[in-house]
Amino acid sequence: MKRPAPSRLTRPHITVALPGVHMAGSDAHYDAHIEVGQHGFALFLAPDAEYPVLDVNGTSEQLNVLVRELGAALASRSVSNADTE
Repeated sequence: MKRPAPSRLTRPHITVALPGVHMAGSDAHYDAHIEVGQHGFALFLAPDAEYPVLDVNGTSEQLNVLVRELGAALASRSVSNADTE
């Protein structure tokens, strides 16, 4: 009889609240959050939502690149806004 594989230690999901979310074409606003897990992150529109509306999977490196590029895009937007004030 083959021995069962040792159980993997799973990290708990980290939840990041979002400041304001609405879906295009709707005036409804949601108490949304992102959950960061072992394989990526997911967007949930409510604290008690059973399933995400968006699920992004990737390697650690792919997700790190995504976060760096998003940070750079937000930083350039801040610089742009400062120039016009």
